[in-house]
Amino acid sequence: MKGVVFDMLRDMVEASWGLEGWNAVLEEAGSEGLYISTQTYPDEELQALVEVAVKVTDQDAATLVFSFGEFMAGEFYQRFPGFFDAADNLLDFLYSVDQIVHLEVRKLYPDAQLPEFTYNRENADEMTMHYRSPRKLCWLAEGLISGSARHYGSFIEMHHSPCMHDGADHCSIRIRVVE
Repeated sequence: MKGVVFDMLRDMVEASWGLEGWNAVLEEAGSEGLYISTQTYPDEELQALVEVAVKVTDQDAATLVFSFGEFMAGEFYQRFPGFFDAADNLLDFLYSVDQIVHLEVRKLYPDAQLPEFTYNRENADEMTMHYRSPRKLCWLAEGLISGSARHYGSFIEMHHSPCMHDGADHCSIRIRVVE
């Protein structure tokens, strides 16, 4: 996992639970907390930080990781507004993630291990994203979708089934814009 993800997790924990909260996470996880955004770190390190953050914040893992995804969407907009500004609406943006955003990320970070998305676009207001990744961070994907919807001022309904956490080989996340 790229260091930028660790940096964003730190920023989210500090914003909600202060520097003391982040230091508690680092101490219990046995991490120094020094991350270079362009470096790659073991997935297990992020998992350890999230597991400890669950305890420190008294949230379940799904809620914490979803909230992290929402936070990341805002951070991604601040860092890479062109990706968001190139799309007219939420579903167009989401459709661009695998074909445009991930393509550009791979140019910058050839060693990045990104999730794979395929899409079924039912109509102008509905789409299903099929998520595949050995990391099984589908709750993060849901949070990123929710945070992106907030950016576009869209109200959405999401339905997540099947799910890799229940034994499926992929997750399907159906998004319906209800504005």
